[in-house]
Amino acid sequence: MGGRHLKKKILVVEDERAIAEYLEALLGLSGYTIQISMDGKAAVEQAREWFPDLVLLDIMLPKLNGFDVCKILKQDAALKNVPIIMLTSLSQMGDVERAFDSGANDYLSKPIDAERLVQKIKKYLPE
Repeated sequence: MGGRHLKKKILVVEDERAIAEYLEALLGLSGYTIQISMDGKAAVEQAREWFPDLVLLDIMLPKLNGFDVCKILKQDAALKNVPIIMLTSLSQMGDVERAFDSGANDYLSKPIDAERLVQKIKKYLPE
C-alpha cells in the first residue's frame, strides 16, 4: 500500500443506463473510481458499504427519490460530510431549493455539461 495515490471514489446514482455509462466513462477518464447505482435504495446501501468521496445523485429514481437519498446520507454520521451533487432534468427553481433543503452541496441540470461537471467535482475533491 504505502504512499500509493488512491483514486477518489464517486458514486453515480442514475437510473438511465446511457447517462450512467456516459458519466462512468467521463469520470473514469478524469481519473476517478466509479460505482453506479440504478435506484435510490441500492444507492444508500452502496454508499454505506463503499464510502464514496462524492455522490452524483439523480433526483428521479426508482424506490427512493434523490431528495430522500440525500437526506438519509446526510443523517448518516459516517457519510454526512460526503459532498452530494444533484443531477436532474427538472431545472425548475423549486427543485434547486428542494435539493439544497435535503442537504445537497451542489446542483447540475441535464443535459450534463462535461466540463462544468468536472469543474464542480474538482471543487469538492481537490487534487
